[in-house]
Amino acid sequence: MDRISCLPDSILCEILSYLQTKEAVTTSILSRRWRHVWKDLQVIDLDDKPFWKSCDDEEWHARFDSSVNAILSKRNADSYAIKKFRLTCFQNSDESMSTRYLDAVIGDRLQELYLNLNLNNIDVYGDAITLPEGIFTCPSLKSLVLKGYITLFDAPMVSNVYLPSLKNLELQVRFVDIHKLLSGCPAIQNLNIDLRDFRFRIPKLQMPPTLKSLTFSEPGYYYGATEEISVREIYTPSLEYLNLSINNLEDYAMQVSVMHFPNMVEAHLSIDECDDNVDWVLLLFQALRETKFLVLKEFTTMCIFRAPGFEFVEFHCLLNLEVDVKCFDKSFLLNYLHNFHVLERLVINIWPPDDAEYYELTPATMVPNCVTSHLKSFEYTGYQDFEDEREFIAYVLQSGLVLRTVTIHLKSDFDLETKNNIVGGLAAIPRGSSMCQLNFIDQIPV
Repeated sequence: MDRISCLPDSILCEILSYLQTKEAVTTSILSRRWRHVWKDLQVIDLDDKPFWKSCDDEEWHARFDSSVNAILSKRNADSYAIKKFRLTCFQNSDESMSTRYLDAVIGDRLQELYLNLNLNNIDVYGDAITLPEGIFTCPSLKSLVLKGYITLFDAPMVSNVYLPSLKNLELQVRFVDIHKLLSGCPAIQNLNIDLRDFRFRIPKLQMPPTLKSLTFSEPGYYYGATEEISVREIYTPSLEYLNLSINNLEDYAMQVSVMHFPNMVEAHLSIDECDDNVDWVLLLFQALRETKFLVLKEFTTMCIFRAPGFEFVEFHCLLNLEVDVKCFDKSFLLNYLHNFHVLERLVINIWPPDDAEYYELTPATMVPNCVTSHLKSFEYTGYQDFEDEREFIAYVLQSGLVLRTVTIHLKSDFDLETKNNIVGGLAAIPRGSSMCQLNFIDQIPV
């Protein structure tokens, strides 16, 4: 007998739990020792993809349903209750079939539930699968992930939500009464809400004060949207991670209210807002002034850097900054760097330009303190060899007294001779740091 087969069943089940359950079941044919091991699994991962064949829907549903029923009926459910259940159905799932599986696994020991479901014959407003009531009163549930054509909107059981152990909640669905759901989660710490497929505008949404991590995506248009203001309140004093994506393409009125985040570690911002509605964006920057890691996507830079009278926020703790820009402006970036006092890593990503321009600023007359005394790593993606770019690279190389690495990603459409000339010219620039290594990378075409 091999060494793995000599391991106790508990360890073998731990190994099998990293496989999809259909694959774990096939280990039963290895030998008599393995015949019944999978039946003790407390982690069930069901995916319809292996059943996708060139057969009609009726045959496909029958094959998948038969396989799942066999797995759930033959396992040792009395001795080994399911702790983690994952169901993924992309190829048109059936509501009665899905709810039947859920009724079989919901119990007092269920800790993690992941559902990603598609549904037959979806119309533009989206019919959806209604989940069993037991999901929303499961005392041991710690993580709940719901994606696809799932509804929690009109179901009466939503009013009875109470998930006292829930720490992680991820929602990417079409219908959900978010207020009722969040009100029954007193201990939630990680919240991920993606409203890009949502079918109704939510006038007001208040994030739970217990959050430590928040990922929130808001579209620019809802079915039946009105001119009323959409309010998003983020009063979460313990928040450590924020990933905010708001694309207000239709220019409907939005107000995001925030507080100071003293424990913030990392923030990612992708905000596409109209020029006359950026006040809340500036307040958000003030609230994030203690963060250590800040990522500004291209729409965010265009949003705030075009605003007349924009006042730079002082970041006294920021160590890592990643900025996407659509039109490079040396003066703007140097002025901006004066506000990052201890910055150690800077990444600038150049995106295809458009007609927008930044608010005109007076050229910086002093070298930013972070460049001379703290900056250790500088990375520039999308280098096109414009004069402003060359001057900025030279500025950083000469002024960076503690620089260790400078990495430049050359735009992909340079011919070999042009690329060699660019590399030779930049490599010849004197460097303020004797430790600085200059690296060049060919950018992969997009």
